[in-house]
Amino acid sequence: MDGDGDARLFTSKNERVTVKVCAQIPATLLRLLFEDSDVGSSSEPWPFEDGLARTTYAPSISGTYLAVAHATRFMLLECQHDTCSKYRLVSVGEAPVSGETITSLLCRDIYLPQQQQQNLKQQQQASRSLCVVAGYSSGYLRIYSMYGHLMTTHRFHPQPLIRIRQRMPAHANSALTAGEMRYAAEDTEEICLTYADGTVVSVDGRSLYLALRLCLSEALDGGAEEPVFQYKKWSFELNEPLVSDAVSYGPSAHRDPLAALAKSVLTSSPLLSDATARFLVAPQHGDAAFGVFMTNEHAATSVSAVDIAGRVAARVTGAVLHMARSYFWRSSGAPSGGGLTDAGGVPASGEAGTTVPCTFAVRDSPRKVLDISLAPAVYGLAALTDSLGRILLFDLESCEAVQMLKGQRGSQCAWLESGNGPMDRRRMFVVVYTSRRGTVELFELGSPGQAFASVFIGPGWRLVQCPEQPLGGSLPVGPVGRAGRRAALPVPTKCILMSSKGEMASIDVSI
Repeated sequence: MDGDGDARLFTSKNERVTVKVCAQIPATLLRLLFEDSDVGSSSEPWPFEDGLARTTYAPSISGTYLAVAHATRFMLLECQHDTCSKYRLVSVGEAPVSGETITSLLCRDIYLPQQQQQNLKQQQQASRSLCVVAGYSSGYLRIYSMYGHLMTTHRFHPQPLIRIRQRMPAHANSALTAGEMRYAAEDTEEICLTYADGTVVSVDGRSLYLALRLCLSEALDGGAEEPVFQYKKWSFELNEPLVSDAVSYGPSAHRDPLAALAKSVLTSSPLLSDATARFLVAPQHGDAAFGVFMTNEHAATSVSAVDIAGRVAARVTGAVLHMARSYFWRSSGAPSGGGLTDAGGVPASGEAGTTVPCTFAVRDSPRKVLDISLAPAVYGLAALTDSLGRILLFDLESCEAVQMLKGQRGSQCAWLESGNGPMDRRRMFVVVYTSRRGTVELFELGSPGQAFASVFIGPGWRLVQCPEQPLGGSLPVGPVGRAGRRAALPVPTKCILMSSKGEMASIDVSI
């Protein structure tokens, strides 16, 4: 970004794609982030490049807020994207235990009903509608408010927590008309926690949403207690328990994963399965590049507080808060139900998870999948980046390859949608950034072959996926029944770029 505040623009030759540098992290904030390390101590003109290469980023839905973490410290930054500007500091958080480092990060908006938005002042509303979720090398998960106050801490497993994701159910993304959906009770919003040894913890997103809403409400009243919520713990049949990545993608959909697209279906008949839980796992050892793990085990679920959360999400105030508190506050007892564990305080982290067998594996030694990027659930796809420089687009329903992008060694990938309104009016792209070539390429879903556009931006950038919906956004509101309105409409999927200079760039598609 130029010193006078003008944005830098990178445009593809066919003028279909523009990369716009529109914000930057000031050097003063980077010195604060790297204060307790040797980063920034050299006499070079820009001494933060190596530190930023090891920094973790997590944007909010709009991209207005950006969580940044390095070693033991995280910062929440804010910037207005309508004009070129510098990020400003909102809050700072430190690892409370000596020797811990931050290994994963998530910045999530929390759904706030319109009724409360109208009744709250601007500052109160902001403070109650955003949280930073940090995973640590010790296995701890800590959730902080927008202003850095620790709301809750849990240790589900004693291994490093390497990835934190929010997975929205397919019904929360595939409405035929705006605001309408078919409510599938067996598939719910979840926060997926991936640990270094391959253990996955699926936190029920609806119960977590209500627990955090209650926690924030109590905090404003000066009487906050430790919230509890529900989770399931999974392990996998691996020869050696070390993974590069692992992710949950929910129960079997029993439908064509690309039915929402106007284009012809890209895959053959779906894999017949009644799976209640499915996972993609990328092991570090063995001859398998990656595997699909499924189980049809039917775990009993509690319908008390979670059901209440869904039906009254639009008016969680007053008497409803009092009623929900009796379910979710540890002092009043937690909901019971087989297969769901009370996560209040620090549970026995050594407990074994439910073992999930391998249903399908791709064995292609020495190829290893390094990263898994899920598309919005309605597409039923994942992009898998491997050690041989290939990106595989994988159909999660049929377990078949949709497309292979080669010659992308050292590349990163993310998803981007162009257009607004119903799904059939949007166009989905796989975004690939290759640092060696310094190029951003877009490949349109359903149009295999040549890239839609290619933009040269130079080396040293990081591709970061943005969320589509807030925590609690998939909750049904309005009339109780099979059909209703979801709490928050999903915004088109997008991603941003972060440079070794602390710059943030957006990607815009012209169609």
